[in-house]
This record gives sequence, C-alpha cells and structure tokens, in this order.
Amino acid sequence: MKKLTLSIFMIITMLFAACSNDDNENGEGEEEQAQQQEQEDAAQQQPQEPEPVEFSDDEFVDSDEGVVVVNGEELQGDDYNTAYSLVKSMMHQAGQDVSDLEALQDETINFLVEQELVMQEANDEGVEVTDEEVQEEIDTLKANGEEQYQASLEQLNLNEEQFEQQLRYNLATVHYMEEAFDTEATDEEVEEMYDELSAQMGDQQMQDLDEMRDQLEQMVEQNKQQEAYADKVDELRESADVEELL
Repeated sequence: MKKLTLSIFMIITMLFAACSNDDNENGEGEEEQAQQQEQEDAAQQQPQEPEPVEFSDDEFVDSDEGVVVVNGEELQGDDYNTAYSLVKSMMHQAGQDVSDLEALQDETINFLVEQELVMQEANDEGVEVTDEEVQEEIDTLKANGEEQYQASLEQLNLNEEQFEQQLRYNLATVHYMEEAFDTEATDEEVEEMYDELSAQMGDQQMQDLDEMRDQLEQMVEQNKQQEAYADKVDELRESADVEELL
C-alpha cells in the first residue's frame, strides 16, 4: 500500500471545504467565483469525492486498550479509533486501497505517533488552545451549513466529541507551526507559483499576478509550512521512544 502521510491540518481543511462548498456567501460575482474555483482546482488537483467508506466493529479496539506509548505517554483505544476513522476515510478519499486492514492499522499508528510527537513539542513551547477557540471554529462550520457539517462528520465516521478533540489537535498544530516556522513568501517564489498555475491552466484565462498575489503568497507559505512540518516530524521521530502495544 502506498505510504500516506497525513498532516493534521489537512484533515480539517477538507472538512472546512466540504462545509462551505454549497454555502459561499462572500459577495463575489459568479464569474469571479468560477474563475477562482478553476484555479484552486488546478492547483490542488483534487479528484471528486467518492462515497463514504464502510466500517465494521472489528476494525476498532476497546476504548481503554493501550495502543502505543510515545515518550512515556500511552495512547489508548479512544485515540486509535478516532485516528483510524480519519486515516481510512482520507485514504479512501484519495483513491487508495483500504481493504488491507493490517496496513491500515500501521498507518493509523504512524498517524498517532506523528500527532503525539507534534503535540508534545507544542506543549513544550507553551502552545495553548482554549475551549472558546474550539467552539468558535465549530460554530463557524455549523453556520456554513448544519446539514453539510453533519454529513462531513458522517463521511469521516466521527461523532462531534471526536471531531472536537481532533480540531483541538489541529489548532494546536497550526499555532505551533506559525510560531516555529518562518514561511514568508518571497517575490520570486510567488512568481514561480504563478507560472506553475499558468502552465496547469493551459488555454484557460488567469487573473493577473498582482490580482492573485495574496492568494499565491498563502499557497507558497502553506507549502513551506508543510515541508517544514514534515522535516520537524522526521527530526522528532529520530529521537523518540516509541513502543507499539497492538
């Protein structure tokens, strides 16, 4: 099975996109929205979302069963079951084979270890996420469409409590990345991103570079954050004490 690296914020980004897909009320004209959507689609190259994947009870573990110990911190079944749902759902969304349950278990443990290592690092750096911040994000998602929000949770096989915990992890990771990584986009990098998008768009008309500059800067900074995140995870793994219990 192809290795799937899941960064935490990408999971929540997918849910944000799903919730706001049919409820865009930002005042942009239809033509501008269509053009922006074409550019984002070309940049992200995301396939159409498949139907939700099925789960069976024997794919999950008891809530209090030890799963993996990371630097002395034991993660249990509750953590594993949430992560397993996310991993299997995301792999299915990406068009990957999810029939090999042993491989899915390995991917889930890898995901849990990565998440715990980053959270331990964030805690060491004093990163905090308040209940109010989590609730504000949830309220925003629900305001974009309660039905779509619930459908997205169902697609990820998560209840609201599981999603809230995962959102808390996500916010802590984002805060940590913003503080730990210098990802300012240079003019040269923005121009390179524009050229790449232009090549992907082919004969389709694009906005001028200056009109897209803010969006391009965000894309460049996100790419640099993801690269820095991956490097940091590799660094943390090299010195980590990890014991798998399953």
